[in-house]
Amino acid sequence: MSTEAQRLLPVPPVWAVDPSELGLGVLVPVIGAHPQAGASGVALTLADTAAAAGARVLLIDCADPARSGLAGVCQREGRSVATGEGKASIRLAARATARGALDVRRLVSMGTPLLADAVPRVHAWVAAAAGEFDLTVVDVGWDVWRLMMPSSPMGALAWCAGNPVSTYPVLVARSTMASTALAEVLLTRYQVGEQLGMLTPVRRVVALGAASWPTQVRSSLGRLMCQVRDPAVFAPLSPEHVVSGWGTTAAPAESVPAASTLLHGLGGHLADLIAPPAAPKRRRFPLSR
Repeated sequence: MSTEAQRLLPVPPVWAVDPSELGLGVLVPVIGAHPQAGASGVALTLADTAAAAGARVLLIDCADPARSGLAGVCQREGRSVATGEGKASIRLAARATARGALDVRRLVSMGTPLLADAVPRVHAWVAAAAGEFDLTVVDVGWDVWRLMMPSSPMGALAWCAGNPVSTYPVLVARSTMASTALAEVLLTRYQVGEQLGMLTPVRRVVALGAASWPTQVRSSLGRLMCQVRDPAVFAPLSPEHVVSGWGTTAAPAESVPAASTLLHGLGGHLADLIAPPAAPKRRRFPLSR
């Protein structure tokens, strides 16, 4: 890798993330191809679906509280935990599910817009979580393009620097030509971090708003979008949540099959808990005589 390419990367983290050693289970950082792509809704649906199946789930919201898509999803807000000078505190919260409470950790406002380096380090989140989990879903909550600016602190993107064995980054885009073009640009930048061993490769794309790639979109997909390891998962957009945002009600039922497909593909204990959705039945027509 050339010196110029290295200069264009953000400042690397001073620690690595090993989810299994930290009690996080499988780590799924969810990043958006662009703002308003739908990453927060995907993160919430993954967490709700896994919790409904009986998994021990931790949901982490790294967004600035004033900009978070998950600001209203918890029924209970607890105490805050300080994480060090210049870093935002972490709020302990919980979201009610049919199988009990889902642990949620989010940032506390500092009174001004947060800078990327105010996001606590991974070990601070782990210390605040206190428990063993099967799955940790992280809504990265920042414009990843800006986090990959020259000399930028990685901030919440550090969640994508985990051990590839148990870290499964997911990229969320809309099923449109404009959104997938932005996703391709983001992956181009992200790939430099992969080549330097700083970032875990994106393992799956979640495409919102269609049941498959529309013909025009498929024909325009870039090389990196086509090379993402696992097949894209398609999920509908919920008209209600597009209008009103995410609240304390459960994730929409129509989004659960896509979440189940992704979670089952993580393997291990989660594959045992979460069955993949049944294939649609093919309609049979009687033979003519």
